[in-house]
Amino acid sequence: MKNPILLPLRWCAVFGFLFSFPSYAQISKSSVSKQNSVNGKNNQKQVDIYVAGACYNKSTRRHTAVYWKNGQPVALTDGRSDAEATSITVVGNDIYIAGNVGGQAVFWKNGQETRFSKDEGDYNTAYSIAVINGDVYVAGYYRDYTYSTAYIDMAMYWKNGQPIALPVPMEYNASTGRSVPYHSSANLIAAMGEDIYIIGNNQSGQAYWKNGKAVKTINELRYVSTIAQLYGNAYAVGITQSERAAYWKNGHTEILSSIAGCATCIAVSGNDIYVAGFDDSNGNGYAENGDVGKCWKNGQLLADLKGTDFYRYRPTSMAVSGNDVYIVGQTYFGPSSSGTKLLKNGQTIELSNIEGSDWSFPNFVTSKQRAEPTVSKQSMISPENNNANVAQIIEPENYAVISHFPRTTKIAWTPVAKATDYEIIIEYASGPGNAHLSFKEAVNFYPYISGKTQSNSVTFDGAGAQVHRYKVQARNKDKIISTTDWFFIKYLK
Repeated sequence: MKNPILLPLRWCAVFGFLFSFPSYAQISKSSVSKQNSVNGKNNQKQVDIYVAGACYNKSTRRHTAVYWKNGQPVALTDGRSDAEATSITVVGNDIYIAGNVGGQAVFWKNGQETRFSKDEGDYNTAYSIAVINGDVYVAGYYRDYTYSTAYIDMAMYWKNGQPIALPVPMEYNASTGRSVPYHSSANLIAAMGEDIYIIGNNQSGQAYWKNGKAVKTINELRYVSTIAQLYGNAYAVGITQSERAAYWKNGHTEILSSIAGCATCIAVSGNDIYVAGFDDSNGNGYAENGDVGKCWKNGQLLADLKGTDFYRYRPTSMAVSGNDVYIVGQTYFGPSSSGTKLLKNGQTIELSNIEGSDWSFPNFVTSKQRAEPTVSKQSMISPENNNANVAQIIEPENYAVISHFPRTTKIAWTPVAKATDYEIIIEYASGPGNAHLSFKEAVNFYPYISGKTQSNSVTFDGAGAQVHRYKVQARNKDKIISTTDWFFIKYLK
């Protein structure tokens, strides 16, 4: 599903961006225990791991776009059109995913699809997604047929579904007698401070854009593969002028290897900086079949990324959770065979298949720190508080246990000034023994119902005897004014 013209342009391809890595992690469990003992810390934050990718059905010869939360697959499409999820980010309680369905770029928010093209004949591709100041940005390319009978793939990004073309170099075509754009692609989008950066490539190599304008460089690195703003610090990874793998933090460059290489992704966990990439440590002169996948921690080599079922591995995204390091990368099994694999502490992890599929593959991995559950009940709130910026839930009470059947439940809230409508989002917990889950145990939630209303109440039927959660967003036309916290209820029958 990817453009074969663009992939070979540079030997260090850009694939994705990880927006946050909020846990403490390293591969050596013994050293973690020692460090925690010294610091007097014995507990770690709970972190959820999200993977974007697809499952394949050999009978239909179709891919289904899928994401995994802590190993549990959630299908985003019905399998009738070829589809994949390419990038994922989690903001608050909302899950945003970029992908492609039937040759067209899309994004999903909590499972709801937004397609960028109204014309079914259009062809475009999404590679990366970011949520910046409440706006959804997706980077990729679109296929243009206006310059010749053939097509030209042109870098583009979408803001809240609206296309914005990026400037690209032009070249003179003697056969047509006019200038045409370079083939190009936008592969990654991210914010750094007040600026929005896009990293991509074109026929001449790597390409960068800052706030929609082409720039020659992002920082002192010769080649930048990923940028990120994490915990108030600016990071970039890539290649130095001397062709060494390195990461850049707030203007300072840290070289990771004494031989040729490339850093491709980064994760920050507490005071520790994790970087993955590859180098020519086997001495094959940086040949296509010679580079070795690497993972560094705080500038020191942590592990070589090797497997018994593949001979070359190029990391593209990474995440950490507790003592575990997760990396998605491009894997090469032979001269003409490649794919992607998810590694956990250097070992291959096979993703669960959805029903009816034969195998799965990952495109991107990210992490999100889990909110600490609170079990104190909310007091009933008077509906007279009409001028509150955030809707106040009147019923049902938070952490209410509902035993009646049918599970018809009313949600009511106070009005919000300037709100033109409200969006209600309801999810249910899934896992072994759903009916026996306590509120604290219910951590894996899946989209159930969402919709908009202009009233101050809705009625719905619960999905089953299990924990549900809901929240209310106050909206003014297309803008979100405020969002309540999650409120939890449990059905017993």
